[in-house]
Amino acid sequence: MCRKAVLTVLGLLLATLANAQQPPDPEISKAKTFFETAGNPGDRWIEGETMVPHVAPASHFQATMVYYPGAEELQPDEMRVIFMGSAPYPNESQSGMSILVELGNGNRFVFDLGIGSLRNYNALMIPFNTINHVFFTHLHMDHVSDLPYFTMFRPIQGGWTPLHIYGPSGSDEQYGIAHMVKHMMKMTAWHQDSFHSWPIGEGYAPIVHEVDFMDAGGVAYEADGVEITHWPTSHTKDGATSYRLDWNGRSLCYTGDNRPNSLTIEYCKDVDILISEVQTATVSISSMSLGMPPAMAAYTIDTSHTPAYGLGYICKQTKPRVCVGTHYGFDDIFNNEVVAQVRHHYRGAFAFGAPDLVTFNVHGDRKVWWRPAVTAGTAQTPRPVFESETVTLPAPRHQVHDVINDRVKANEIPPEKWYPEGHKPELVREWPLTEDLEIPNPFAR
Repeated sequence: MCRKAVLTVLGLLLATLANAQQPPDPEISKAKTFFETAGNPGDRWIEGETMVPHVAPASHFQATMVYYPGAEELQPDEMRVIFMGSAPYPNESQSGMSILVELGNGNRFVFDLGIGSLRNYNALMIPFNTINHVFFTHLHMDHVSDLPYFTMFRPIQGGWTPLHIYGPSGSDEQYGIAHMVKHMMKMTAWHQDSFHSWPIGEGYAPIVHEVDFMDAGGVAYEADGVEITHWPTSHTKDGATSYRLDWNGRSLCYTGDNRPNSLTIEYCKDVDILISEVQTATVSISSMSLGMPPAMAAYTIDTSHTPAYGLGYICKQTKPRVCVGTHYGFDDIFNNEVVAQVRHHYRGAFAFGAPDLVTFNVHGDRKVWWRPAVTAGTAQTPRPVFESETVTLPAPRHQVHDVINDRVKANEIPPEKWYPEGHKPELVREWPLTEDLEIPNPFAR
């Protein structure tokens, strides 16, 4: 390198060093500090009335304002709660009550299975065979009416093991969950026998766990670090219960339908999410819109349900990270009134568990976030999920021809008459095996 080039390089280095040693421009430093701190309150001010400090999205969310089913892996320490049903009366955007709880350890729990809610499980691509534990708060049909369908069609989606059903006893044997399920299985005898021509395994042998509805603080379920406790609640008659789920430092309460009561306060203190039904305390106005006499509407609420003022009182006492009102007809004309009534007592974060598919996540250091789930207008039945490398297909109990007599079968039109020439496939008229068959997992992703 020539002497001139060396001097040029040295000059550049000295100039750079000199500039580096000069004090920064104070105006630039001020602007830089302002940009880095603006909008970040830290300890300098309080931002918001209800959201701080517990409400925030997570960095791993695929989208912050909507939940795309199947596009977002649940984190090992995360809990996701999806309202598959959210109202006592079904409408275009709401089904009967049902809540799905998914945990980062792979566990799934369902609370209530109200009318129409199963369409949302299909829409969110939740395979029926991944749901093994269903809990019922009480036996009103808006909370249980999809159970017969689920029990009968879960085995067709690979649910070949017994479904575990949990629910309260009653003041008499005939009013408990065990009695209901026993007679539900009798009611569905024709369905069961017809489908025993397919692989069913033990899918039509549900195991009922009937909990004593008066056992305050009793344990309904305990496994894999999950504990679900229950206590009695007041709703129309003896035999209604509420639940609390605890796992990995995350927690939720689901009261079901009830009057505000002291046991909810006792068992739901400081949970991440408290879920309660809520009713608008505007009986005369509601009765005009619903066509129900005001006295009848008042009697319904005042004997059996939780007005928004009552929910606000409960949440003020329990201090959940988010208080959620559900079992509620999500009507714009009443929504603001519900919020105003809740706010009479409670100033923390409040959300509606309605309409269907609103999704809550508890993540990180117990931050909570909620957003609607997005689904297609139509959806295929989700394929089963098996974690093992092989799957054992249970042998059916009989063939289809065993339960249809010859005279009825004789009325079938021969396929040759309605298949076009060259299109008639080789027909499968019998299940070819009489023993269980282990095969490579055909449902592997």
